[in-house]
Amino acid sequence: QVSGEKNLHLKSAIVDSAYDFYQFDQLLTPEEVALRKKTRAFAEKEIPPHIQECVENVQFPEFILNPLRESGLMHQIVGPPFGKHMSPVALGVTIMELSRLDLSVAGFFCVQAGMAMYTIEHFASEEQKARWLPKMRDLELISGWGLTEKDIGSDASNLKTEAKPVEGGYILNGNKRWIGNALRGGHLIVWARNTETKQIQAFFVETKWKGVRCELIKRRLAVRPLLNSELHFDNVFVPAENRLAKVNDFSATNNILKHSRVYTCWNVVGLCIGVYDTAIKYVTSRKQFNVPISAFQLTQEKLVRMMGTIQASLALSWRITKLYERNAASIGQIAMCKAWVSQQAREVVRLGRELLGGNGIVADFQIMKALLDLEAYYTLEGTYDINSLVAGREVTGIAAFKVPRPKL
Repeated sequence: QVSGEKNLHLKSAIVDSAYDFYQFDQLLTPEEVALRKKTRAFAEKEIPPHIQECVENVQFPEFILNPLRESGLMHQIVGPPFGKHMSPVALGVTIMELSRLDLSVAGFFCVQAGMAMYTIEHFASEEQKARWLPKMRDLELISGWGLTEKDIGSDASNLKTEAKPVEGGYILNGNKRWIGNALRGGHLIVWARNTETKQIQAFFVETKWKGVRCELIKRRLAVRPLLNSELHFDNVFVPAENRLAKVNDFSATNNILKHSRVYTCWNVVGLCIGVYDTAIKYVTSRKQFNVPISAFQLTQEKLVRMMGTIQASLALSWRITKLYERNAASIGQIAMCKAWVSQQAREVVRLGRELLGGNGIVADFQIMKALLDLEAYYTLEGTYDINSLVAGREVTGIAAFKVPRPKL
């Protein structure tokens, strides 16, 4: 008994998934709940048997392609006539469930569906959509998305890659870095500055073209199966029909970054749920001093701290997605969500590793992989610092991105 009241929790089942504690499904539609459950079953069946080999050997997760085609999920990424859109929240919980098992598989899905396909659907001509979207949906064409450069990260609007208009197309020169999917897929959307208009445009490029060099970034310790690469473009001719027709300036880029940043929050929440789910099963089954280690006060405090952060992150991610769904989410609101969720996740994952003791660093338990993968997601889609400043600009009305230049 606690405070003279019957402790009903002693007779209740253990909450073995952090997703279930505050009955989050009650915030979803029946269709969204069904899709979440379908994705969890899919991920639990397809990912664990193969992912560790991909991590250790730095291999693209080929094993997921056929099951993903057969699942029908890709047909719910695009609208008619190529598919039928799922709701933004449904996409969020789909990404969450994939991320619960592995961030590299979820990352591949997000780059293909949430960035490349989204870009084509919203900023390509009808002819371009018909040419590329069916193949991307069916995973016959896998694409990267190239904005970040070797020397340009957070300051993306000042990218240096250039596209010079010539007869019949453009000549592309420059580089891109940290690009997922491109090494495996052979295609990517490249953002470059038009040398005449000085505006940002987007081009659909094949890595087999003359002058394109795609190199794996070696010795990466996070999201290894995503095959992040560096690409170099040396006088690459891009046909005019491969310039995305509706991209005329950086506002298109910002549109896509808002979209992808919302779903990065769900990536991080899913990873944290996976860590908690591993930890709770471990501490309730492992015994020390003749009792489960879940019986110790310090263990329970860590579990509750993890659980509280996950519930708050779920609520924040759901709310920003609902605002985004009705086109009411500002870039600062989205940035704050990404910054806060990814920062708090670092403690969740570290606590999960602590709870497993020495086994926390063993690959079989997946938590150390999650810890490393999270560090990549803490930085991508805007670093914690930059996202905080984006939100801070809306909170204060003052932009603090750049140090004031000294007066001469």
